[in-house]
Amino acid sequence: MLSCGLLLGAASTAGAQAPAQDLTKKIDVTGTAKNGKKFTGTYTINRFISRGGKVLAVGKLKGRLKNRRVSRTGVRIPVTGFADQGAAQSTQLVCRILTLTLGPLDLNLLGLRIQLNQVNLRITAIPGGGLLGDLLCGIANLLNPPALLGNDLAAVLNSLLALVPTTPQAAAGAGR
Repeated sequence: MLSCGLLLGAASTAGAQAPAQDLTKKIDVTGTAKNGKKFTGTYTINRFISRGGKVLAVGKLKGRLKNRRVSRTGVRIPVTGFADQGAAQSTQLVCRILTLTLGPLDLNLLGLRIQLNQVNLRITAIPGGGLLGDLLCGIANLLNPPALLGNDLAAVLNSLLALVPTTPQAAAGAGR
């Protein structure tokens, strides 16, 4: 999410008449190490990878840990903030067609009393279960774009990352 926010924020300000922004692949990082020492520095994103169904940013971490300079390459940070990747990866067994909930009903028709408790109606189609199931699943999913998962998401993020200038001079020209 952090890296995607950087990329999307950079793209949204490029066309605006705001002051030029440094559109580099560096992100300011602060935190506390396991031993309690404070860290401040930057993380430079080099690429994105997919491991075990999760997308990770791979890059270089540079900064200061207490009074010591630190520089590590190949640091992997999870990319978050996209649709629930774990749930989206599971095979879709049914397609939701209609979910309807009717509240309780108490009706008096000329002395005839009709009472109905809450009714939940769920209609689902099973893809591969027959012609009607396949047809209704196809119609229900017309407006649903396919989920970007794992390798696909990493490829899209790498393409976006390639568009981000790496030098401050190139970034200044992009904001005009």
